[in-house]
Amino acid sequence: MSLPEWHIAVKLADQPLAPKSILRLPQTELGECPLGGCSISYLKQLITGKLQESVPDPELIDLIYCGRKLRDDQTLDFYGIQSGSTVHVLRKSWPEPDQKPEPVDKVAAVREFRVLHTALHSSPAYRDAVFKMLGNKESLDQIIVATPGLSSDPVALGVLQDKDLFSVFADPNMLDT
Repeated sequence: MSLPEWHIAVKLADQPLAPKSILRLPQTELGECPLGGCSISYLKQLITGKLQESVPDPELIDLIYCGRKLRDDQTLDFYGIQSGSTVHVLRKSWPEPDQKPEPVDKVAAVREFRVLHTALHSSPAYRDAVFKMLGNKESLDQIIVATPGLSSDPVALGVLQDKDLFSVFADPNMLDT
């Protein structure tokens, strides 16, 4: 006679087009806890163990079932989670690594801002392309991800999202030299 096995479908909320991952939870992996008596924190550990590339740490995720955030100290039975249920995984905000800012070459910065300022004011096509890119949420998100510290700088984010402010701050005469 084989031991019972649970199947939990896991859906990563930040990958809506990706298919659900089916986790098979045999009784042997559940250890001492009965099938429905496992804690949510233990389920998080199992999920991160099975989906290490997508979910590296159980402390960085929240689990959602039927629209409710699951508390780590509760059990599967408490929330009515049964074999075949779908649990959604939400990533908490990832901590940004502490980085020492690199020194700025002010001469190079002034030169780059002069080029940007000239291009913005002499080429309507270039200006429109820049503002279209900054108005696109996906493009702006890519810029934020690629620029360390930008996500924690509300002033810089505001400048990037406002055409008038962007034009003013792109002026090389605004730089402290």
